[in-house]
Amino acid sequence: MMHLDPKLFRAFKAVAESRSFNDAADIAAMTQANISKHIKSLEEQVGYELFVRTPKCPIITDAGKKLLQHIKNLEDLNSDFSLEVKNDYHQIEGIVSYAMPPSCLLSPHFPMLLERRLNYPELEIDLTLTHNKQVFEKVLSGQVDFGFVTEKVDHPRLKYYEFCQEEYVMVGAPVINVSDLDSENILNYNYIEYPGMGVYFNYWRQHFFPQLDSINDLSVHFAGRINSIEGAILMVLGGLGISIFPRHCIQQYIDSGQMNEWHVNAHDSKPLFNDIYIVKLNPGSEPKRVEKVISWFMAISHDKH
Repeated sequence: MMHLDPKLFRAFKAVAESRSFNDAADIAAMTQANISKHIKSLEEQVGYELFVRTPKCPIITDAGKKLLQHIKNLEDLNSDFSLEVKNDYHQIEGIVSYAMPPSCLLSPHFPMLLERRLNYPELEIDLTLTHNKQVFEKVLSGQVDFGFVTEKVDHPRLKYYEFCQEEYVMVGAPVINVSDLDSENILNYNYIEYPGMGVYFNYWRQHFFPQLDSINDLSVHFAGRINSIEGAILMVLGGLGISIFPRHCIQQYIDSGQMNEWHVNAHDSKPLFNDIYIVKLNPGSEPKRVEKVISWFMAISHDKH
């Protein structure tokens, strides 16, 4: 297989254009000796003479003409590639739709996405806040370009990207002794339900109380139900009940003393972390604007870690 060294092209082009080794040295800002050396090396790589040396001037051969056209084709490809990349960067426009659980909206990733989007004024974000099951349904039906989910479901049409992890914690207002919760009285507490809380509760129960395999989110008493995580946080702050949230959603209230965090007594139990995934159709042929937004999220996640 022929291997051509692009560093030798400059000398060759200079001779082909000027038809003079002396003039080529000036054009290429090289010595005449180096011009001749580069041409000789290139001829060895091609396997044919590129110029016929005559007393009057060098005459380009058929092999030289083909090489000159090959170099031009390469330069055109490089130029087209650079222009395409530039256009992709500066002309990202249209709608990118995605869905995710409401808790993800309270993470630092979303404001960082909005900050990046400022460089693309023609890009529109269409975001739907919903629970895991509907995220999967919307991705599979093509209603959204991609989604964020808190669990991974095997499906031949879905592709996943590991995005980040979030920690789930049980909290309550100071008027409720959430720290006293244990395997004996877990069902005696009042809970606050919001979209996604059932998934979090089941993760939490399986992690800290694996022996209570007959208890799940259907077993507990909900003293309050609301369709937003923000409203559920207000209910917990008001002492209506306890609930489980991603830590990033309520850490400020723990720090201020408005919420108390439940801590497991067993020293060998580790905090509960769960993977968050970006999910999209596989194989996907999404527009460049969708690829761009997904790449932003992945870059943001990488920067945060």
